[in-house]
Parts: sequence; structure tokens; C-alpha cells
Amino acid sequence: MKQLIYFASAHTSDGYRDLIETNLTDIKYIFLIEGATTEQRSACIASFFEKWRSLGEEIELLLNSVDHNRFAGVINRRLSCAIIDRIQHLSYPIKALGKAEHLINLSANVTEKNRTDKDETLKLYLSKEQAIKQAHDAFNLGLKIHDDLEEIYINAMDFNKADKVAEDLIEEIFAERFSDHSASVQYQRFLGASTANGVVDYVDQLTEQLSKRYLIKGRAGSGKSTLLRKIVAEAKERNYHLEIYHCGFDPDSLDMVIIRELGMAIFDSTAPHQYEPSRHGDQIVDLYQTTISPGTDQKYHETIAHLTKLYRRQIQKGVAHLNEARNYNLKLEKIEQQYFDVALFDQQVGVFLSQVEALLS
Repeated sequence: MKQLIYFASAHTSDGYRDLIETNLTDIKYIFLIEGATTEQRSACIASFFEKWRSLGEEIELLLNSVDHNRFAGVINRRLSCAIIDRIQHLSYPIKALGKAEHLINLSANVTEKNRTDKDETLKLYLSKEQAIKQAHDAFNLGLKIHDDLEEIYINAMDFNKADKVAEDLIEEIFAERFSDHSASVQYQRFLGASTANGVVDYVDQLTEQLSKRYLIKGRAGSGKSTLLRKIVAEAKERNYHLEIYHCGFDPDSLDMVIIRELGMAIFDSTAPHQYEPSRHGDQIVDLYQTTISPGTDQKYHETIAHLTKLYRRQIQKGVAHLNEARNYNLKLEKIEQQYFDVALFDQQVGVFLSQVEALLS
């Protein structure tokens, strides 16, 4: 059974970025769940995940971008069905409510009568939002520092050699092959995400069924993302379906491209998702050795070390703020649990499962 795990949204240097839409463009039944708490919505999604997994279905599991131990969605492409946490993906544009998209409110299990903690709830919510903003600000400052680091290597790059590396790699990957598809389809996702638990990725899981992996090595600004964009452009011209994984820190940068028709993945294999060849078919593409002037690391050693230290400090600050946001959310959920009828919730999820099964049968 094939199972893909990834983030469709992330807290980045550019704020909260959501890429869910491209992953749902060809899905016929989209159930957007709202109401209740993050934990309860995750539990509802988990019910579908476990049901489909027990039947041997190929599924895609979308993770919560603050707490990766919670689910933000599950997609079954064979059934053309998706269950999505609407609160985690509010930017998704509803296009045909009642036909393609269906709103499911899970708040029927919550009793609001005689609440006396609304002020406390509001205070916790605002504190959570402030912590998230502080995380974004920390990541944004980290990106500016990272840009200074990139400039060192950009100024030391031989762009003609970089172009030659790309040309040779494109020839190796594609040769004379073209896809039988009438047009290319691109699924936009995140390779990893900065979460309350630190930076998390699922490279090994996403690539475990592929026979060929290209591991790109290099420094900041050595052309890793540019190389990936050239691979994407060529694949589009040849009508291949693509999984395009963005950087969870700098969402305008690419970190991985998968072409499953070719059994191939190519990804940025540097920190924080640093991998070494571990399987037959793994191949290193070293952009530092092939495109950067020799001795650059040594020449700018002190500056590089200083900027790297400052950059890592900002990432740590951002992660700490996301952890604060998670803790505020846990306190909110603890309050909500006072008004939560577990039996009624389980019954509601059971009815929802049955309704979806009836619709798909």
C-alpha cells in the first residue's frame, strides 16, 4: 500500500502559506470539517485514515503545520475523496458548495450554555495568534540573514558551469522520453515544516518507492532551487505529472521534485534535511564542488560561521514561538473539553463516515 505523508501548509518566513488547492483540483468529493477543536478535527480525519488504510487504499496524509502529530487532512485519489480540516486551510477557495465541497460542522457535540470563560478563551486565542506572528517575524529575520549568506556563494559561482550541470542532468533524467499524459499536472506541497517540535520532513517516506534519488549538495545560494526549477520546466514540457515540494522556511524556493512515472526524485540534501546516499540508485549532485570557486569556504570562514550562527538562532526562536502557540492551543482545548460530549462526538463521526461511504458507493 502506498501512503504519502506531507505538509500542505507551513509557517514560513513569509507568514502562513497554504498550498492545499493544487492537491484538490481533481478531487470530486471534498469534505471541509470545521467546529470543535483541533484535536477533535484531527481525530475525525484519523477515523477516515484508519478506515481506508485497513482496506489497503493508497492514501495521502496531510499534517498539521504546528503540531505534526495531528492530522490536517486525508486524500483518497482512487475514490476521489478528501477530508480536510477547514480551519487549517481557510485559504482554500470553495467553488461549488454542495456539489464538490461539503461543509461538515463538528460542533454539535459542544454545549455553549452558561459559559463563564469567554474572556479567558479570547485572551488565550489572542496570545496564540501573537506567538504565531512572532514565529513568522523570527523566520523572516532568519531569511534576511540567510540572504547575506547566499550572497557570498552567488558571487563565487560560475554560472556557465551551473548551466552545464543542469543540462547534463536533464539529459540523464529524461533522455528522449515523454509522458503519455496530454498535459502536465503539478501538486504543490512542502518538503518539511518548522513545527512546535522542530523542523520535520518525510523525505524517506515520500521517496521509498522510487528507484532513483538525486541528492543535491551545496551551500546557500549555490543554485539548488534554480536547478530544481529547470527540472520542473523540462518535465512540464514533456507532460509529466509532478510533485513539487517547496521549502518550509522560504516558500518561494524549491526543495524537492518527484516524477513518479520515472521513479525519480531530486531534492536538496542539505541541512535541515540532510541525507546521505543509503540506497541503491542514490546519486549525489555536488553543486559546491562543480560551480563554486575553490577555497570560498576558507576565504570567508569567519563571516560564514557568524551568519550561520545568527541564522540558526532565529530558526530556534521561531520554533520556540510555535511551541508557545501550541501550548496556548492546548489550554484552549482543555477549556473546550468541559463542554465536550465524547459519546455524541463519536456518534457524529460515525454518522459522517456512513454518509461518505454511502455517497461514494
